Amino acid sequence: MKDGMARALRMTPHAFVVVHTRVAIEPVIDERTGASLLHGEMPSITEERHIYEARVLETLRGRTMRRIRYEVIVDSGDSAALSSRPEIVMLCRGARGFYGAGVGTSFRASRDSVVLARTLAKDLATKLTDKFGYCD
Repeated sequence: MKDGMARALRMTPHAFVVVHTRVAIEPVIDERTGASLLHGEMPSITEERHIYEARVLETLRGRTMRRIRYEVIVDSGDSAALSSRPEIVMLCRGARGFYGAGVGTSFRASRDSVVLARTLAKDLATKLTDKFGYCD
């Protein structure tokens, strides 16, 4: 877990310990295929946008926040179940706001994993970086 968490923190500018409070799901319509549809034809939906809202328990990296909203693009039909358990999430920020950085950037927030994340984030804070490989 240590190596995966260290990599995720290094490759993203924002990290939080959160409790998710809400999720909404929207279809993602591929604009390239939408233009070629015949009148009345429905586009096929292969991806969804899961929009999460969460209460921030602790900011590990980035600007301190009390609440966050972020999006994750997933395959259509992927689970969006909410848990009341705290989670560590590493995020990027784009034109639409925060977004999930991909697989391997979310961890269950056990006591040990939060201590590890704090230590790793503190170490990263002493190093200058302006390139985050998991962010577009």
